[in-house]
Amino acid sequence: MVCDRCILAIREVFRELDIAVVNIRLGEVTTISALSAPDIAMLSKKLAALGFTLLEDKKTRLVRDIKSLIEQVYSGNYDFPDNFRFSDLVVSKLHKDYNTASSIFSAAEDVTLEKYIMEYRIEKTKELLVYTDETLADIAFKLGFSSAAHLSRQFKSTTGLNPSYFKNIRKTKLSLSHGQDPRS
Repeated sequence: MVCDRCILAIREVFRELDIAVVNIRLGEVTTISALSAPDIAMLSKKLAALGFTLLEDKKTRLVRDIKSLIEQVYSGNYDFPDNFRFSDLVVSKLHKDYNTASSIFSAAEDVTLEKYIMEYRIEKTKELLVYTDETLADIAFKLGFSSAAHLSRQFKSTTGLNPSYFKNIRKTKLSLSHGQDPRS
């Protein structure tokens, strides 16, 4: 952005996308909150149509890349090698020192990277318990836990509930969809 007319064009793009802006200056836009990946994609597309390029803050990009890596690894389809360590994967895939990446992530997300990963894995566990008929041992294997007992302890510690609570939700859902009394 090099002129006032450019700033007006940029302001209009943000208004069209209903993204609240705090400040627009030459070369810089400050939004009220962080943008989601779909917002960033749409914003990039609209800016490109006007001849502008979206430049992201390096820290924001790193946090997004870490989240993407977490989604890939803990999707339930990752083939965990022996002695797997997420920290080693961050170093090899993102080419960043793990301590630096972890500090940047924690500062940006207001939660430690380790806690974010555990919460992500537990949410994925809930999803698999409710929507699949996989055993806790299968889920533990898919999500990189050392055992079903380890997963169960982490699950209880994080949610305050046992995994069986979510298995019962599945049973109730299935019985209701088949017109049966879930209590029988």
